[in-house]
Amino acid sequence: GDLNITGTVQKNNFKGPVFFKESLRANKELQQINDILKYTKDSQLEKKAKLISFGIEGEKNIHFELENSHIPMYVLHDVYLEDEGLSAQIDYIIMTRKKIFVIECKNLIGTITIDNNNNFTREYTLNGRKIKEGIYSPITQNNRHLELIKQMRGKEKGMLSKKIFEKYFYDNYQSLVVLANPRSILNNKYAKKDVKKQVIRADQLIHYIQETTKNNDNVYTEQDLIDLSNWFIAHHIENPITIINESPQKDYDFSDDLRQDLKKYRLKTSQENNYKPYFIFTNQQMENLIKLLPVTIDELKKINGFADIKCEKFGNDIISIIQKYKMDN
Repeated sequence: GDLNITGTVQKNNFKGPVFFKESLRANKELQQINDILKYTKDSQLEKKAKLISFGIEGEKNIHFELENSHIPMYVLHDVYLEDEGLSAQIDYIIMTRKKIFVIECKNLIGTITIDNNNNFTREYTLNGRKIKEGIYSPITQNNRHLELIKQMRGKEKGMLSKKIFEKYFYDNYQSLVVLANPRSILNNKYAKKDVKKQVIRADQLIHYIQETTKNNDNVYTEQDLIDLSNWFIAHHIENPITIINESPQKDYDFSDDLRQDLKKYRLKTSQENNYKPYFIFTNQQMENLIKLLPVTIDELKKINGFADIKCEKFGNDIISIIQKYKMDN
């Protein structure tokens, strides 16, 4: 099960990494799938098992790097947070006295290319066929995770301390995407500078943490890090493992994120125009947008409730929100 060390570490022993929360979730999931595959042949499940074992392998690489880092830090693995309908599955939270790193771990095979518009694509060979596909930006995905932490932590502070906390949040918390598969190649020569520094390979992780924090002063005491670890564990929700009827083809299911983007747009537009939110689209219409992913006005008009006037007013906005995700579908 999960390992929790709550405040038992002596201050003077804090010389290396402390694994405050470990997760065996992926191993359990793989075990369950393999049990099913003993009795039935299912190519989707086989593919899913392969992806999970890549994931376990990748996370072992990260674990190994952290374990041998000799950096005093607290490490939480696999934290799931939920607040006001938003959710975040965070692969690793690494807490040092100087900075907190929120890590999205990607176990992608092939060559990952980031262009100068921050678009991510990957190329790989499958059964002798070269495949090139767009992938949803893991940077955007991870920035949502940080926003959720900021929102949840901010709620627990008084007005003044909330202002200070929010002002310095992005100095103290850093988003990092780690490519954990040693066979993946990162091509970032055209990526913008701020994006380049947010995507690294697993074998660069320790050097990156050292370099990023070497000129910083300590922000946190060890007790702060213990308290923060306990806060994350108290807010972590254990998600049940569901195997059947999942679509394992995608590395990432974007429907929740798209739903959140559409809700934000609906709220903002309704406030600006003094409309009721459901006038822009109802929840049912939103679910249809997510299911059908229209990217032209003609496609949008085919969805019940999107007549000419509505399409004229909001159509282009809705389409441009969906387009960001369609690339990955």
